[in-house]
Amino acid sequence: MTTSIRTDRRLAVDGGRPLRPPDRPWPRWPVPAPDAERNLAAVLHGGRWAISSPTCGDTPLFERRFAADFARYVGTRHCVPVDHGSSALVVALESLGLDFGDTVLVPALTWTASATAALRAGLVPVLVDVDADTGCIGPDDLDLSVDPRAVVAVHWASNMADIPALDAVTATRNISIVEDCAQAHGATWQGRQAGSLGRIGCFSFQHGKVLTCGEGGAVVTDDDSLAPVLQELRADSRRYRDGRPAPGELDLEESAGIQGANFCLSEFSAAVACAQLGFLDEQHTVRNRNYALLTELVADLDGVRLLQPAPAQTRISIYEGTIVVDELPAGMSNADLATALTAELGKRFYVTDEPLHRSPLLQPWTKPLLAPLAERFSEIHRDRAYPKTEWLAAHTVQTHHSTFLGDERDMHDVAGALGKVLAR
Repeated sequence: MTTSIRTDRRLAVDGGRPLRPPDRPWPRWPVPAPDAERNLAAVLHGGRWAISSPTCGDTPLFERRFAADFARYVGTRHCVPVDHGSSALVVALESLGLDFGDTVLVPALTWTASATAALRAGLVPVLVDVDADTGCIGPDDLDLSVDPRAVVAVHWASNMADIPALDAVTATRNISIVEDCAQAHGATWQGRQAGSLGRIGCFSFQHGKVLTCGEGGAVVTDDDSLAPVLQELRADSRRYRDGRPAPGELDLEESAGIQGANFCLSEFSAAVACAQLGFLDEQHTVRNRNYALLTELVADLDGVRLLQPAPAQTRISIYEGTIVVDELPAGMSNADLATALTAELGKRFYVTDEPLHRSPLLQPWTKPLLAPLAERFSEIHRDRAYPKTEWLAAHTVQTHHSTFLGDERDMHDVAGALGKVLAR
């Protein structure tokens, strides 16, 4: 009997029985919306597979439909779809008309694209620390000594950056705020949607995002002067025609106000995005209810909590559920904890992306064409430290938002696995 009890208490990672039976699957991702297949068939047989395709009968572009639908959803006057979230950041920064080598503040706790987009736009990203409670850049983290001309304010995990507080510092200094909303589709701050608070908002619709079409992105803005510039930057110096194009013409005209590149969203991706957008808020309801339940369940574990938004954030959009452990057991790292939870639950848990100041993905000196920018980047960052970023990177584990598309039993499993692993 004693031997049996010891065996049952062993962690799954050590060969014990996992807390969750392997025959209980987790929700899959992505989840096709009801209209997705119909929309794809309409593109396949409609004769228009790209924004650069000529008009064909009465077949409208899904790309234009999505632009209108997503602008309405976010609450902005303009939306310009693009092929990737990284492209959204590039054209957003290019549209600001900054000078070569100008500096852009970027939080150290984010995916590399938030910084590499600045380099691709001819700018120097300057990494800054984040708020310890939210994981997002705050007004106290802004480094004005480098004379920044823009701030990439990343909404991280389930939390939004305090854009109004950032704006209070930057507005009088002619510093533009670009919201990186790749993890915040549908999140709101005092009732306003992520992407509508800064000068420009950038979204990703990559496979793992809560709103996905496989690969895609969008730029949103209320700035009427920037909207046509954004259109030209993503479509080889072309923008939408005014009015309906004649039969056989393109929806684009060669307006050529600024040299652009081809970052256009395909019609197949736009068709999927249109369908998934109508499904998004229903999924938010399920995820947010489960997140609230898990928050309650882990409250009984000393020093363990789910990352919580600031009071002014009126709705969360969970991209990654983030569990904070104030003090890890002796000899256990957060990577060890993530591995143990994965073994107990049959669902991947992981640590956050490597902070940018030590990420192998951010190395501008490996590109000869970036040499002047890389030299300044290296000089600025030579003696910088990021204590709050480092603490969060070492004391959190995360899981994909699909974990929260299940039911109450799934949340009890996660809480039970945390208790089992940390009790070791």
